[in-house]
Amino acid sequence: MGYSSAPTVLGILKHLKRSKSDETSGLPSLLIRDAHIWTKNDTTRGSILVEQGKIRRIARNITERADGEILAQRLLVLPGLIDGHVHLRDMKLSYKEDFTTGTAAAAAGGFTSVIDMPNSLPPTDSAERLRERAERASGKILVNVGFHSAALNDYDEVRAMKSAGAFSMKLYMPSPIASLDIDDDKVVIQVLNAAKQASLLLTVHAEDATKFPMTGEIRTFAEMVRLRRGIAETSAVRRILRLQRPIGCRVHFCHISLPSSLSAISNRSSGHVSSEVTPPHTLLSQNQVKRLGWKAWMLPPLRSHKDTRKLFRAMKMGIPTTMATDHAPHTVKEKARTPRKSSPGIPGLETALPLMLTMVNKGKLSLGRLVSLLATNPAKVFDLRSKGRLENGADGDLVLVDLKKRGRIDPDKFFSKAHYSPFEGWKTQGVVHTTIVNGLVVYREGEITGEPGIGKVLKSGRHV
Repeated sequence: MGYSSAPTVLGILKHLKRSKSDETSGLPSLLIRDAHIWTKNDTTRGSILVEQGKIRRIARNITERADGEILAQRLLVLPGLIDGHVHLRDMKLSYKEDFTTGTAAAAAGGFTSVIDMPNSLPPTDSAERLRERAERASGKILVNVGFHSAALNDYDEVRAMKSAGAFSMKLYMPSPIASLDIDDDKVVIQVLNAAKQASLLLTVHAEDATKFPMTGEIRTFAEMVRLRRGIAETSAVRRILRLQRPIGCRVHFCHISLPSSLSAISNRSSGHVSSEVTPPHTLLSQNQVKRLGWKAWMLPPLRSHKDTRKLFRAMKMGIPTTMATDHAPHTVKEKARTPRKSSPGIPGLETALPLMLTMVNKGKLSLGRLVSLLATNPAKVFDLRSKGRLENGADGDLVLVDLKKRGRIDPDKFFSKAHYSPFEGWKTQGVVHTTIVNGLVVYREGEITGEPGIGKVLKSGRHV
């Protein structure tokens, strides 16, 4: 979320102070004193000492001195948030977003680790491309960044992408990045088997393109939503579950938008299947598409008000595994086109936590569930063993929030290059005060205070 006092990213980067994030032995220590600290089931009063990028001690009173200190009497400390589904663009899409602006948005939203999707330009569809993208990100990022790769049915290349650090293969069923005949069950089985053999997670955008014939003239975004029918999602989910069952590879379903899809996933007793929801699909409905047009156009599309309420209720009950933003920035020029040509997707890194904290303040969502959705469970799904919790020895990734402070979502203040949102004007209660990555303060009260390079490039299987 942006604040009225927040300067632009370019203005901030001119006044940054150098920090050596790649040398943990040289990292300054930090003491967060007298805060409300989230534990496994509740909050407790105390202090947190971070040394060399790790949480060294959590206690009621800590008398040691540190290089830096934050007096946090009115603040709540949560584990740094983890977003497993973002599009950071950069490279040939830098005009939409780049690694620095995207991770600045993440820091402003309380996210200390994010995992980038492979539909970049060029796409992340090989081990070589993944290494190239990781090298490009190194030195530019303000939070920790990992990478997904495109789904392939070539086992040798899949194994190579896993060795290069890919956190998953992403299967875009409506339009695969790689040249795959997704309509053929044999091809999908090959993808599933390759994921199983490489011990690599398969993330899935589950929509069956044959279920939404897009022919004829489309005049409104509401018509686009109606044509992108819900059966496309539920049938794709059920098909993947049917094909995955005998193989047993791990599958994570992205941005589920329908209660029926979520029910099908949650009814699978195996621990190899997980699910994700997003703030828009749990808070908005297709009524916003009628009113806001391109500002609320995303895929899968927003659903009926009834479906939205059921999905939120399921989230409150703990049925979906994680929440992600699906941060998908575009230029306004790309969005404000005819419905057929408008680019689907919205920025979300700076709005997710304020929106969910507002739900907590209203009594509609428990704080424990919020932490599970945005920190604890993403760490488990993506095997980030030293993240997602506040414990001795865990990574020094933390977010300090002011639960009482009120705000208003203003896209003009976003650090992202995408200055639009269907949540524009929404009043919130609960804001990000400070974001700490690897023991270093990167964001504080509306300003980026760290330098690009503080964030680490994350690689699957290598736990920092």
